Amino acid sequence: MTNIDYTTERIKTNNLTLLTDLYQLTMMNGYRRCKLDERRAVFDIFYRGSGGYSYAIAAGLEQAIDYILNLHFDDSDIAYLRSLEIFDEDFLKALETFEFTGDIKAVPEGTMVFPYEP
Repeated sequence: MTNIDYTTERIKTNNLTLLTDLYQLTMMNGYRRCKLDERRAVFDIFYRGSGGYSYAIAAGLEQAIDYILNLHFDDSDIAYLRSLEIFDEDFLKALETFEFTGDIKAVPEGTMVFPYEP
């Protein structure tokens, strides 16, 4: 299966979980190995620039929340991650029952935002 085929299949099944960079998953594994996975963590999403403009308009919040709330690892995701041979079985087993349990704070849709602003 090519990367394009895999991406198309993920979109069709509405499972976009692995459409991330590997860094995020290795950090998740690192948190688990260091026993930090049960501690509260804070992550910010921001943008670095707007193509020469001084601001942008926040858009896509509904889609971002939908992604987070539906984030899950199905059997094919786990099989793919296992094939990389960089994650231990304990981590892969934990991914089988992963679900988002945090809070989301965001500016309202349509709000003017500025580069580097969380």
